[in-house]
Amino acid sequence: MLKEIFIFKNINQENIEILQRNLISFKVKKRDFIFHEGQKPDWLYILFKGKIKISKIAKDGREAVLEIINAPDVFGALAVIKNFPYPANAIAMEDCEIGKIKSDIFLQVLKEYPELHSEILHHVTMRLKSGIENLQKIALENVSARIAYQLLKLANKYGEKTNDGILINLKITKHELAELSGTTTETAIRVISKLKRLGYIAEQNRKILLKDIRALSSLFS
Repeated sequence: MLKEIFIFKNINQENIEILQRNLISFKVKKRDFIFHEGQKPDWLYILFKGKIKISKIAKDGREAVLEIINAPDVFGALAVIKNFPYPANAIAMEDCEIGKIKSDIFLQVLKEYPELHSEILHHVTMRLKSGIENLQKIALENVSARIAYQLLKLANKYGEKTNDGILINLKITKHELAELSGTTTETAIRVISKLKRLGYIAEQNRKILLKDIRALSSLFS
């Protein structure tokens, strides 16, 4: 099971078995919190099935979604490695299957693999950079530009080339896209409809097909 997760692919069988013995598996329902911002980083989390969002909630209750994580992947790693509180919330976007490993067990294995340490830091640094860029776009761009940016960002991460364009191989709702873009669901629906009329995108089985990458890019460049 753990060998399917990219950060564990080069760990020897003995240490995989140590991690596996200490793995606690559980399920969460859509909208459940896995951890809250500011909590002590007692666990490294592994997403086996489903998708979660990493978000921050402002004092006025508004939510800024920094990143969507799709299975399989890890989360909470930077806080564990650096021993600081989780910097944001992790919330299930759908029913998920998750595993968790005590921080001290994970750090014990990590000491034997310095290359793993570097790989994880690179992975979470890219995720952090993406989150910062997300906040900047939400603050500075108009709604159409923000949604176009999120679509291109999702395509970069989950895109598959087809004869008609780039298919985002991730089922994402208008509400989820609105959260990522810092707008309302109603506004996201209007913008998506507009982009479809312009021929920039299309929808296929709840997945979005990007038909004109250049035109989408021009909306925020």
